[in-house]
Amino acid sequence: MDGRPETAPPPLPAPAPPRVKSFHCPSCGNTLTVRGMEQTESLACGSCQSVIDLTDENFKIISTYAVRIKHEPVVPLGSRGKLRGELFEVIGFLRRKIEVEGVEYEWSEYLLFNPYKGFRWLTEYNGHWNLVKTTTNTPKPLSSEEQGPVSYLGETFRHFQTAHAQVSYVIGEFYWKVRVGERAWVSDYIAPPLVLSKEATDTELTWSIGEYLEPDTVWNSFQLKTPVPARIGIAPNQPSPFNARSAAIWRTWLILFLTAIFIQVLFLLLSNNKLVYENAFAFHQADAEKARVTEIFELPGRQSNVVIQSRANVSNNWLFLNMALINEETGTAYDFGRELSYYSGVEGGEAWSEGSLSDEVILPEVPGGRYYLRIEPDSEARDVNYSIRVFRDVPRWSYFFYTVAALFVLPVFHWFRGRTYEVHRWAESDHPMSSSSDSEDD
Repeated sequence: MDGRPETAPPPLPAPAPPRVKSFHCPSCGNTLTVRGMEQTESLACGSCQSVIDLTDENFKIISTYAVRIKHEPVVPLGSRGKLRGELFEVIGFLRRKIEVEGVEYEWSEYLLFNPYKGFRWLTEYNGHWNLVKTTTNTPKPLSSEEQGPVSYLGETFRHFQTAHAQVSYVIGEFYWKVRVGERAWVSDYIAPPLVLSKEATDTELTWSIGEYLEPDTVWNSFQLKTPVPARIGIAPNQPSPFNARSAAIWRTWLILFLTAIFIQVLFLLLSNNKLVYENAFAFHQADAEKARVTEIFELPGRQSNVVIQSRANVSNNWLFLNMALINEETGTAYDFGRELSYYSGVEGGEAWSEGSLSDEVILPEVPGGRYYLRIEPDSEARDVNYSIRVFRDVPRWSYFFYTVAALFVLPVFHWFRGRTYEVHRWAESDHPMSSSSDSEDD
């Protein structure tokens, strides 16, 4: 939120050094300095809190007020600093507040002045700063909704909050006759790091645009000696650090993904994927508990995997194959057992099935050599036909998929942290997000 936007000052005919005028407060006698001269209309005395009409030649007091707490500006009046390449002087300071569900939220606004550039506002809330200026164009609504998004200079701004803001404290000079208690409806629309603010009173409607400033920028610009206060929470238009890192993370992810594809293609090209044995068998109940031994076959090449596929014509039954791959020369055996089962039927008018007629087992890192299979079949079926196929050096896709899944861990974690950041950002808005809702800032 920002201060009341100014009426654009008339253009100066020629550059001239800024004029400064001093006079005594008609209420308490305190010496006051006017820096804005003809472009400011009121000045609030820091001693007695009287607001003086600078347009009256007798410096008429517009209003007086008593405050329980005197606020000391973090950036003192009269301080000069360069922001966005332009030199500005702090000439006014006010505090404004809103009340939401019985809780008051208060922030500071500093009026900046440059005799050639006019006025700017420097706003601060919970350690978050914005540089604000009056817009020259009226933002365009993008929907018929009262709190729908608006477009300004090609950027879409989403409604963040609307509240009744009230001036609670004021010192220094201003370009309108400011009063404590002055109220306005303030609506904020954000497109980080920018914020659009609409202020409506009984007599006027104005828009201003602000840009988020890092606290260090303010301290360095005005050469402040006090410690930089820590920021509390997340500002409505504070840039998300996760958005800034997203491009680098996805570039790294793409490089690693392409590397994984290259390695997988290399494995596919270098793998033999050779069928080294294939045969069909029949199980008979009379042959139960009898083992079969296949012909000897060659497993060529380097140490690699062996894939053994089995298939059976079971129906509403099962076949268990207790097998071993045995090296003819060394006697080394790789024992394993596989069950093939398939059941189907109709229940309640709906067909169902479970199990599979085929199966596959992978034996990793088997040295090359001459091998044979020992097969011990078992089943409750009377007769079952089954077949065995043996492949050597089969390329595997599982490692590739595991790698790709692992690669997604960092982007997903980054997305989750970014989303949590946005949930916290919108927590104090009129449109709080839940962890499962959509957001255009994701």
